[in-house]
Amino acid sequence: MSLSAIDFTIISAYFILSLLIGIYFTKRASSNVSEFFLSGRNLPWWLAGTSMVATTFSSDTPLYVTGLVREHGIYENWQWWCFIMSGMMSVFFFARLWRRLGVLTDVELIDLRYSGKSASILRGFKALYFSTAVHTIIKAQVILAMVKILDVSLGWGKWESIFISSGITIVYAMLSGYWGVVTTDFFQFIIAMIGAVVLAVVSVDKAGGISVIREKIPADALSFFPPLDAGFAGMAFMTFLGYIGLSWWSKYSSDGGGVIVQRMSSCKDERHSLIATFYFNVANYALRTWPWILAALASVLLYPEFKDAEAVYPKMMVDLLPSGLKGLMLASFFAAFMSTLSTYLNLSSAYFVNDFYMPFIKKDAAQKHYINVSRIVTLVMSIVTGIVTLYVTSIIGVFKFLIAFGSGTGLVYIIRWFWWRVNAWSEISAMITSTIISIIAYTHPLLKDTPFYTKLSLIISVSTAVWIIVTFLTPPTKQEKLIEFYKKTAPGGFGWKPIEKLIDNPPQKNSLSDAFIEWLLGCLFVIGLMLGTGKLLLGFYSSASAWIILAFISGWIIYKRFKIKGWKVVNGKIQ
Repeated sequence: MSLSAIDFTIISAYFILSLLIGIYFTKRASSNVSEFFLSGRNLPWWLAGTSMVATTFSSDTPLYVTGLVREHGIYENWQWWCFIMSGMMSVFFFARLWRRLGVLTDVELIDLRYSGKSASILRGFKALYFSTAVHTIIKAQVILAMVKILDVSLGWGKWESIFISSGITIVYAMLSGYWGVVTTDFFQFIIAMIGAVVLAVVSVDKAGGISVIREKIPADALSFFPPLDAGFAGMAFMTFLGYIGLSWWSKYSSDGGGVIVQRMSSCKDERHSLIATFYFNVANYALRTWPWILAALASVLLYPEFKDAEAVYPKMMVDLLPSGLKGLMLASFFAAFMSTLSTYLNLSSAYFVNDFYMPFIKKDAAQKHYINVSRIVTLVMSIVTGIVTLYVTSIIGVFKFLIAFGSGTGLVYIIRWFWWRVNAWSEISAMITSTIISIIAYTHPLLKDTPFYTKLSLIISVSTAVWIIVTFLTPPTKQEKLIEFYKKTAPGGFGWKPIEKLIDNPPQKNSLSDAFIEWLLGCLFVIGLMLGTGKLLLGFYSSASAWIILAFISGWIIYKRFKIKGWKVVNGKIQ
């Protein structure tokens, strides 16, 4: 693809803006660890929420969605739509609890919840596990998408694409820390969404419009739910059940996950934390989904024989957009890519420094020392990720593996908030078992070709059985630690009754029944808004009306419930 002067000007302006933001916040981020990793815990909901959306929208996301639609149909997006349910759980069950804890990372919870050597081992292990293993896979997936984009659009090779696309991101992430990440996220999300909408409009027009797409694409591919041609036991429906029945609560981020928890913790108070997470889920699923899906549907007609389903999206940019818009679109790819990569660079460094280096290597060093170590770690991990990316080939394959990998840990991460008996060994056994069973499920000759839902069921069932048995065979956390944790969080439910009895004036606890009702309403609101918007765009007006009415009713009830409660924030806590 040949870029015009105006294309280069747009891309260069974007790079310069990102770098200037990083330089501007360098001094502020360098003052202490809290500023470098959490922006001083003073973010408003709209900035924290936008950062959540920007981080989960990377250069790989539209390629991934395009691949799903081309290979299966719209309904296959339940592979990630299912996380609406865990997202709403984060809003109504966990956002307040994480903010009350005042942690810098989700791994820090271990020190506040558990006691003994097992807690220390778990914290150190998880810090290294996430910073060097899980996050490396995620970053490699993100960089791979940018490699494919630059290969199709500019003809760059893998090495030069990795080096050039990551370079500026690494620089401003090292300089400005979390301040640079969240501030650039705001602008990057706007640029990325503009690019996605532009390509959707142009590609649908080139395909002949929505009416032509509806006419020429099979009805099953346009369906929002899996076809039942093979019955309820068919592959499509069983996979769908695996997504909505297992995936969302079994993943390692079931109670928020590192990226979301970091943004919850950086908010001004509990109310801002809750609203930010709610806004993120609405924008993430109901709004940003459809430009990608519309472009993917258009691609089915425009490029019916294109072999790499994931590379069609940048191919449309090359073929369909005029000068100026090409530069804007490529800048939007860089924006989506950089917002996600910078977040994981910062969070990986936070895990390593806050949860491994500070507790176990050097406890009482100056703040400047820890910030310098953070910057070095960011650079080293970037190099490692670049090398790993050379061996990754499929975005969808990596995403599915990440869903299954560690899926046996999700339940214990939820239960640890609401049952005092869960201890550090519960988590350790769940992680080890889940990892072993995941590897076996994806490599053993008898299992590697089994359906995704079978692998997921095996990983979850074995891991859950093991961690429950281990919980009862190992001693509980010390009472003093449990009392301190309960006083700080007051999570609610019956699982803390023995500990609550030991406290003279127990804090007012959350109502789990209220949280469950609001979770259900929140799921209906986002799903109704998401599917209603899609039906409307595709011209299915009667069904669109039904979904939008569902969204309106559930949203109105949530609003009334919150208004009746009349929440006040006292000392950062919702009263």
